[in-house]
Amino acid sequence: MATSGQWRTYRPGRAELAYLGLSVAAIALYFGVLHTLDGRAQTYFEELRESDPDLYLSQLRESRSFEAYIEEYRVMKGYDTFKPAAPSFLVGRWTMRSEPLRLNPGTTLSQCSDPITFDYGILLMLETGGEALRVSYGIEGQKVMVKEAGIATFPVDLISYGARLDHIEFTPPGETEKVYAYNCAR
Repeated sequence: MATSGQWRTYRPGRAELAYLGLSVAAIALYFGVLHTLDGRAQTYFEELRESDPDLYLSQLRESRSFEAYIEEYRVMKGYDTFKPAAPSFLVGRWTMRSEPLRLNPGTTLSQCSDPITFDYGILLMLETGGEALRVSYGIEGQKVMVKEAGIATFPVDLISYGARLDHIEFTPPGETEKVYAYNCAR
């Protein structure tokens, strides 16, 4: 059986206390520096948003994600309402596929079979005989809403990984099956 003399309270020595104090001070200094740098980054982004909106959007996309970028893009470029200008990340030719593809990030397909083109006020699909549909564009959440003049609106889902828009998914006008569209030679 243990006697009262065997259960002594541990008391750290001076060296251990000094080490503990230095560790706490280093941790506090580390978090203080992080807080200062975070404040500087926030100020930088606020100033950049006013002075160079395009660079701000680009850096926001790279530092946070495509999802954060699209929300700011919607607000800054006025896509709360429909407008004829297609969002810059959507402009161009896309190849429509019935199944998703596995591509390396940033890959642009060299062959553009079954293309669809998004441009200023138009949506062009070869399946419709090369006829351009009159459209306008808006953004809701992570979707671009494409509104055909006087007909209907269909969503284009933006599928991104990190800062990159990988592909888009939508059901083309007059079709019933969803397609996966990938950027192709512009």
